[in-house]
Amino acid sequence: MNELLMKNLIKEAKKGDAAAFGRLYASLSHELYRFALYYLHREADAEDAVQDAALSAYKNIRYLKKPESFRSWFFKILSNECKKYLLKRSNRPEDLTDEFPTLAEPTGNDHVLRFELAELLDALPDDDRQIVLLSVLEGYSSKEIAEITGIKANTVRSRLSRSLHKIRAELEN
Repeated sequence: MNELLMKNLIKEAKKGDAAAFGRLYASLSHELYRFALYYLHREADAEDAVQDAALSAYKNIRYLKKPESFRSWFFKILSNECKKYLLKRSNRPEDLTDEFPTLAEPTGNDHVLRFELAELLDALPDDDRQIVLLSVLEGYSSKEIAEITGIKANTVRSRLSRSLHKIRAELEN
């Protein structure tokens, strides 16, 4: 979606135009779901978190100050929703049978590597896992991640570097 169209849609969505917000959401929905799935490891939780984030974004879009920050603003809302789901999950034991579905059916060694990578991501502290996912999976810069997380850009870069080094070292072992 080009920047001018996005700004116009945001302007209309701020006035309450649900269709305009729907188009904005549609342009991000796949990325939002992918982030939530890797963060939460459960399809149902990821879908629910994205839906809750979309509802919250729709209700609060009038508070968005800079249209160019829409994407990072939406991911910040989703990140907060994912944290809520993790907190709820930690307070109640559940059946883990639908844990970490894959986005594409891997074969052979790919399946093992994805499982190992998921375990390594899970071993990271929540903030560090979020930084890795936003950088590697979604392609955000350290400045954009800083806006989403509220962590300084230099700290984002050092945590990302340290986390990726840790993951790389574990995968090599």
